[in-house]
Amino acid sequence: MNLAKARIYRKNTLIFSLISCFSMLQMVHAEESVEDFLDLGLEDLLSMEITSVSKKKQRLTEAAAAVFVISQEDIRRSGVTSIPEALRMAPGVQVAQIDSNKWAISTRGFNGQFANKLLVLIDGRSIYTPSFSGVYWDAQDTLMEDIERIEIIRGPGATLWGANAVNGVINIITKYAGDTQGGLITAGGGVHEKAFVGFRYGLDINEDSRGRFYAKAVDRDSFSQDADDSDANDSWESVRTGFRIDGELDEKNSWTLQGDIYEVESDQYINALPTDPLLFDPATLDPLTPPGTVIPTLLSNVKDVTLSTGWNLLARWNFQLSDQSSTALQIYVDQIKREEIYSTQSHNTLDVDFQHNLSIAEGHELIWGLGYRQIEDEFDNTYNVSLNPDSNTTDLLSAFMQDQIEIIPEQFYLTIGSKFEKNDYTGSELQPSIRALWKLDDRSSIWSSVSRAVRTPSRIETTGLIIPFSAVVVTGNPLLPIVPLTSTVNGSEDFTAEDTLAYEIGYRIQPTENLSIDLATFYNQYEHLLSYESLDSITLVFGNKTSGHASGLELSMNWHPAQWWKIQTSYSTINLSLEVDKNSLDSGSAVNVGEGSSPDHQFSVRSTMDLNQNWEFDFWAYYVDEIPAPSVTSFLGGAEIDSYTSLNARLGWRAKENLEFSVAMLNLQGTGHTEFVGEFFNVSTKVERTIYAKLRWDF
Repeated sequence: MNLAKARIYRKNTLIFSLISCFSMLQMVHAEESVEDFLDLGLEDLLSMEITSVSKKKQRLTEAAAAVFVISQEDIRRSGVTSIPEALRMAPGVQVAQIDSNKWAISTRGFNGQFANKLLVLIDGRSIYTPSFSGVYWDAQDTLMEDIERIEIIRGPGATLWGANAVNGVINIITKYAGDTQGGLITAGGGVHEKAFVGFRYGLDINEDSRGRFYAKAVDRDSFSQDADDSDANDSWESVRTGFRIDGELDEKNSWTLQGDIYEVESDQYINALPTDPLLFDPATLDPLTPPGTVIPTLLSNVKDVTLSTGWNLLARWNFQLSDQSSTALQIYVDQIKREEIYSTQSHNTLDVDFQHNLSIAEGHELIWGLGYRQIEDEFDNTYNVSLNPDSNTTDLLSAFMQDQIEIIPEQFYLTIGSKFEKNDYTGSELQPSIRALWKLDDRSSIWSSVSRAVRTPSRIETTGLIIPFSAVVVTGNPLLPIVPLTSTVNGSEDFTAEDTLAYEIGYRIQPTENLSIDLATFYNQYEHLLSYESLDSITLVFGNKTSGHASGLELSMNWHPAQWWKIQTSYSTINLSLEVDKNSLDSGSAVNVGEGSSPDHQFSVRSTMDLNQNWEFDFWAYYVDEIPAPSVTSFLGGAEIDSYTSLNARLGWRAKENLEFSVAMLNLQGTGHTEFVGEFFNVSTKVERTIYAKLRWDF
């Protein structure tokens, strides 16, 4: 799809969405559906049911893991307009914006533009990109008002979720269709958030099924380059639409069918893009150029447009066999394509997951399951990035089993389980864990865990070739005036899985009715981490010769000083120490970037106040420590990210029970700050102040 057609497609989709909105308005009355805006009380928050820790419903206070939940109310009152920005609310999660449409997101260290130790899911559907095992965040979105909650597990979740859930799992869970009946319109715009519009309508399909449809369009402005404050050419436009249907066949059978389709256009500047030195014309050489002179063959500040398109379809069936036994079968297909100047890639994914929950004996809750995933990929190789072969099919087989044992009734629980996986890169992998939870009383508990997790190789690391630099060298020989010089980063078929052994201890307490505290500590041992092995001065190969350990602490607190006022604070710190093996040929870049890509300290405080029945005022401040070496590119160039503090505010006015107007102001503290520098070709960009107004109408 060319850019002209893409823009026409987005405009037509937006027009269709608006026409649908006003057509629906003629069919319904405003009083038919009113969103409930009441805040969650502290007791409701602590008793909130989550599913990501054990793949079953359990209270947040009974989870033997470092888990944090971002609710829909948190999202609404934070003023954020994207999923990455919402993740800043969680302790232990580093969210760094690279430019207007790119983020680096990780938990417990090892952040980067292509961070690969964090598994991200939407309603249980993995959204990682197999080419590098990370997430293209600009292509991942939904109607923010349809998100019920975001469950964030810091620490390994591989026993249930599998490879790449090394340092954490993020599961974005959307609302049940029956909870989104009636209509919703959101619209607004301002500085940086130029314009956005969203529409959703839910209805009863029949007596046993309910559904909803949504459409969303966003147009975001570009930031400025860090070097000279010029336009960074990183604007971001997207359109998407989707649906969800939930139904019941009878008292024992329930099902879900949902899907999305999207197109995203993300502008970018490509800085110092290498070109083939064989194309260099020797006739352009100055005859006085001294022999030995190196002339880079680079193109700087090249304007590029990344076009991401895709669709997905997910079906889930739940069957209650008895009071002690239930099964769930989930199948999804996902197709994505991403085109940019140095790479075009497409991925087709088929995933099948079966799960069985049963009570095998008194005090035992067993969960076991089987999974199969097939990924077909295809790449259009370029001079800068290529893969051999350029198309491939990989298969992943998995099985897991976990037993929660009630050692002391309603007081002490022991959970033992393991994931078994067979992949095409490293063969068989075993990822066991053991977790313990001791409820000291009704208001406090202690938990601990020991887990093993692995990150399996990606296509780039095994079969890829990246050219970050090229040049010609002047020889002084008139018969051969120049010779090419090309620096390469090469994949290796010997690249194996990265290995993590994690130890965790946590403590939760509610000392008073209006205060809760959650503390988690961890110690991780890493083996076979990524290294850059130097074959010669210009050739690097991906290796597994880095090891080390990380330790840290994460603290969060919820406090209700008054019924109309809520304060949420969090603090996290990490100490990461790495070293290369004695036989490694890495010059130090893997260690320096691994240790220096994440801040040592992060702090956040959020205040939400209901001034009266109609007015809300929310304030959020967060601090991020310096980042010495955010990427290999920045490390080689000597770049360092300074610490920064971000101040954000939101003022909301409820004109009617179903009509809300708000103004949000983000990054109020200054003219802009750099949060991260991406790998290889992207320019350094400043995150700037954002101010926008928003209208929300439920009908």
